[in-house]
Amino acid sequence: MSIFTQLVVIVAVVAALVQYRLSATGVSPVISVLPPLPLFPVNEATLTGKVEKIAVDDLVGPESLISTTHNGTEYMFASLGDGRIVRLVGVHDSDGVSWTTVSRTGADDKNCGRGGPADTTNTEALCGRPLGIKIAKRSSVDNANLDDDEDVLVVADAYKGLLMISGIFNDEENGGKVHTLATRANTDEKDYKFQLLNGIVQVPDGSIYISETTQYFRRRRIFHAAFDGRPTGRLLRYTTKRGVEVVAEDIYMANGLALSHDKQHILVVSGVQIWQYSLEKEQMEREPFVTVMAGTGDNIDAKDHLPNGKKQKCYWAGYGSRFAEPFTLLKALSEKPFMKSILCALVPYKTIVNAIPKLSALAVYGEDGTLIDVYQDNNVTAPWLSEAEQFGEYLYLASWYNSFLARVKIL
Repeated sequence: MSIFTQLVVIVAVVAALVQYRLSATGVSPVISVLPPLPLFPVNEATLTGKVEKIAVDDLVGPESLISTTHNGTEYMFASLGDGRIVRLVGVHDSDGVSWTTVSRTGADDKNCGRGGPADTTNTEALCGRPLGIKIAKRSSVDNANLDDDEDVLVVADAYKGLLMISGIFNDEENGGKVHTLATRANTDEKDYKFQLLNGIVQVPDGSIYISETTQYFRRRRIFHAAFDGRPTGRLLRYTTKRGVEVVAEDIYMANGLALSHDKQHILVVSGVQIWQYSLEKEQMEREPFVTVMAGTGDNIDAKDHLPNGKKQKCYWAGYGSRFAEPFTLLKALSEKPFMKSILCALVPYKTIVNAIPKLSALAVYGEDGTLIDVYQDNNVTAPWLSEAEQFGEYLYLASWYNSFLARVKIL
């Protein structure tokens, strides 16, 4: 067999392997035009040397945080990678942090949360994977005729759909009750199930908006969705009267949601940009609110103060990985479907996850979308920040990637 013939055979075998692997994973890469890489901001807002870990190997994969006060006591809720929703009580010294499991969105299996960011145990679908969480009045969420209009948690679970948890202040372990609100939109095919619900926010009229990151990939393969490049994300609206409606489609990597300070828009994190959905016009605006972020976007929250406590209306946005000069793999391959095919087909998924350089940063944007500052930990103690929430004297840092919850003293 000649060398040329051998090369032809090798190419044919590799091509067949790539096609088989792409078919098995559902990846079908397309050209995705991403904005030019920005320079990473140079600033003095450092978290370096100040971040501490708590509850290592217990509070695994904390994706979303929300704090509230109930009967004079301060609480914070967190959604975890093992399917739990936990409630932290307002005790903030290193010896006194305590938490109670409110509920699980799925089964209680010994392997829940043990598979890490890549879900190597393949148990997320069984255990549930709550992502975005928000507190709402029960009357705005279901039609139950109750004398006590209790606070409930509304949960976007990556596998179980849109959920409501009642009894969230019950003192008993697992004292909350999970209610399924929806597993598909009204116009979806009957056999379709939400693939990856993610962000969640409630607007003044009581409607709840939810992002669906992709219609083709589950949470455990979210990097495949990013490199695939197809904009199949959606913005959904839930009401007690109409169920779940699709209000916007064709969004690339739809993620975190926040209500704008003027209550006129919903901010939608999309890959490395932030867009606006007009509540009045019921459509996406034509121009982005933030043209390009220096990191891949995750959750976003409207705040009335900066992380240092200074009063100023702003938005806090978690940065996942770096998207800045001089190089980012996501940008380098964005318009090269063939190279993305090779990557997704031949490189083990866990290797892709671990190979992406880690970043630990919280961006703060002004009311007009102007970047105010980026709070960065150069030690990358807690990489892949998804959200930050003030709770007592600390700023708590969530991340779907980490096996712990992180925090830093208020700056």
